[in-house]
Amino acid sequence: MKKRLVFFLLCTSFFMSCDQTNRLSEEDYKWMPYCGNETLVFKSNTEHVDTIFLLKKDTFLAYPEAQSISGIKHEVVSVFCKHTDPNHLDEKHRYLENNFVQIQKNKNSHAEINILLSARDSRFYHLSPIKIDSLNREKPSTLQTRYGHYDDVYVIHGEDYLGNYYGRSNFITKIYWSKSQGLIRYDKKDTVFWELLMKY
Repeated sequence: MKKRLVFFLLCTSFFMSCDQTNRLSEEDYKWMPYCGNETLVFKSNTEHVDTIFLLKKDTFLAYPEAQSISGIKHEVVSVFCKHTDPNHLDEKHRYLENNFVQIQKNKNSHAEINILLSARDSRFYHLSPIKIDSLNREKPSTLQTRYGHYDDVYVIHGEDYLGNYYGRSNFITKIYWSKSQGLIRYDKKDTVFWELLMKY
């Protein structure tokens, strides 16, 4: 009888570990300021205008360890968008569809945010995940743009560990992320910067 009980408990523990899911907390969700249907209009200091169209927001479970019997699932929230091709500089406008921003809980139960910004002659490279725990430890700053005032801003720098991306003309050196409003500004290495003109 005791052997059966021990066997039952071991099996139960095993199957429970197989079904572990790391879900985002209410605090984690606060870093996702988009509903998924907004239109973001940016204007540069060279007086150009570019628009990012948010298409949808999806919540799903990812299986990064699908081949492992005891693999951990984690929750992911992604916003998808239509944006200007960052490499297409001809007169004819060309749009691409991609992921724009993503929040996920990793296998160690830490929340991460990935900002996958691509826009007119602009691309943001951040090779490592942005830890939400690290952002929460930072003191937000205040930013006054030409079109708005924000007091919950975090500056995130572009990354290029091997030097492969910085030489590109579309390299974004840093973005300004408002916790309540999302992307409000991004700077390029050529002194051009883009600010959020309107969101609707």
